[in-house]
Amino acid sequence: MNLNHLYVEFTYLMQDTYNLLLKLQRNKMIKLEQLSCSNLRHLGAMVDRTLKPGVLAVCKIFHINDESKLLIDIISDEGKTWTKVIARNPKSLTALSTGKASYGSRSILDQAEDYLECAELYPCMYKSPKVIFEFTSGIEQSLANKLKVIGVHVQGDILPDSHTGDDCNDSSESTSSDEELMCNNSDENNFEDVPPQCIQGHSELTTLNLDVTAMMAYISNMTNGHCNYIFKQDVLTQQSAWEAERPVKPILDRLFEGKTLVCCKTAWDDFETIVENLGGTMEKKRASNLKKIVTIFPDDHNGPNDISRQNLKVRGHVRLRSKIIFNFGHRIKALTVSANEGFLRAALQQVNNISFTRHLFSWFGIT
Repeated sequence: MNLNHLYVEFTYLMQDTYNLLLKLQRNKMIKLEQLSCSNLRHLGAMVDRTLKPGVLAVCKIFHINDESKLLIDIISDEGKTWTKVIARNPKSLTALSTGKASYGSRSILDQAEDYLECAELYPCMYKSPKVIFEFTSGIEQSLANKLKVIGVHVQGDILPDSHTGDDCNDSSESTSSDEELMCNNSDENNFEDVPPQCIQGHSELTTLNLDVTAMMAYISNMTNGHCNYIFKQDVLTQQSAWEAERPVKPILDRLFEGKTLVCCKTAWDDFETIVENLGGTMEKKRASNLKKIVTIFPDDHNGPNDISRQNLKVRGHVRLRSKIIFNFGHRIKALTVSANEGFLRAALQQVNNISFTRHLFSWFGIT
């Protein structure tokens, strides 16, 4: 890359930070915490990463649609690799990804989905660029696993999960975000002992609303004893290894036991289309058996949505199908079983409460 161009790009990026720090210095108000909360660490990490061989461009803007655009930190490998550099505190990243953030804050998972969506829109040599997230301060195990499952290549130190409530606010980097793939596979987690979220202490919740991810996980060959394969796709191979270590089907069986299983027509139709087009013989048979124990209702069953859910805007990770499925569950007072964490994070920014149980595994594709 042309070093003069690199100098111009980083001069522009650093100007705002420089002006702010210069103002504080003149007023003799500068403090150490102000330096740590500036973009200096992030920009320093960007410079270090950019000086590596093969960099083609930095801070390149791509348009996702007429209203949204995305800034790609570093483009390298002749355009085949997109890299985002993250210098934030690992605990802060984990807390943000679990919804412990102020209104409007976007997690690293949201940003990852933005990168992946944008990469699909701008293929290089007829293939979507590889997306790398480089964590210069490290990343906790469970969050790294979630990123890997959705297709992001993670670089940096993988740290044990903290599982603490410590204050981990950190502003050293400015935050930039159909179904989200999700997996929590930390060594400290024992899935056999994890109670379904929102169920304990609520014996009156006897109806479960299944979304597409839940039904896919229930009938997939991978979750039904056929997980010892090496796939061409690294993501599927990783999912297979996690399934071998901690089987998902027993978790769903325990969750479903004694419950009334329902879904809306949109969810079932989309699930059935996927199975018919891509499913194997045994997966189709399991889907047929599942249909015998699931009651399918019209999307508008049980009347209109309440005001807040009527006003839930379809945008970003709030997709129309997900909105229909979750609103259906709310109207019939059922707990929605879903791995669609992207929708939940986005919807909870607009709606105060959503009743759901998030199954702690990825959306397993049929194989």
